[in-house]
Order: sequence, then structure tokens, then C-alpha cells
Amino acid sequence: MKRLNNFQPFAWGFVSGAVGWWVVLAYAFGWTSAGTAHRLAAQQSEQAVVGALAPVCAERFLALPDAAEKRATLAKATSWERADQFPDEWVTLPGESWPDAALINACSKIVLETPPGAAQPTKESTASTSSSG
Repeated sequence: MKRLNNFQPFAWGFVSGAVGWWVVLAYAFGWTSAGTAHRLAAQQSEQAVVGALAPVCAERFLALPDAAEKRATLAKATSWERADQFPDEWVTLPGESWPDAALINACSKIVLETPPGAAQPTKESTASTSSSG
């Protein structure tokens, strides 16, 4: 019985020390669990893919023959209606089967921030202008 009475303070000290050490690791040294690290990595990789595909989507949108009309419609559309302004294959991430909201928003932002009538230069037009001069 004497051993059990001595064990309880030891157990509480061990548990509080473990929790305290976990707090120190997490906040002072930036330690995270494996699940949190995987979640953060997935978010960062999706942001990188969206950042790479949004200019391509905007370039395709601005290259459409009726881009001015579609741009005006896009400007009036709510965030929920913007997905209907783009073909699904332009705003769907690789490996997914549905349009990505972040890609739609990024593409819309680029299209709406581009001055009307100013198409973004393509690689071919940049190469032809630099070689012709």
C-alpha cells in the first residue's frame, strides 16, 4: 500500500512533465505531429499548383474570341457563379474530377486585374518579338 501512495505523485509528475515537454517542443522549437505536417504539405503543394495554373487559365480565357463579353460577365458574377464562366478542364487540378475553387478564384482575379484589351503575352509572341528586333 505504501508503494501505491508513492507511485501516484511520480505518475502525476511524469504526465505533467511529458505534457510540458510537448508544449515546449511545439511552441519553442516548432515541432508538429506527422498528421499536421502532412496536412500543411498538402496545402502548400495545392497552393503552388494553383499559382502555376492560374496564369495559364487566365491566358486561355483572354485568348477567347469573345473575351471582352465573357470578362464583363465574369465581373458581374458572384463567386459561386464564376465556376460556370470557365471550362471545367481549365479549372480542375490534375488528378481531381471537379473544379477547384481556389483555382477559379485565382484565375478570375488575374482576368479581372488585366486591363481590358491587353492580352497577356505568350511564349511564342515573346520569342518572335525578341528575334525580330
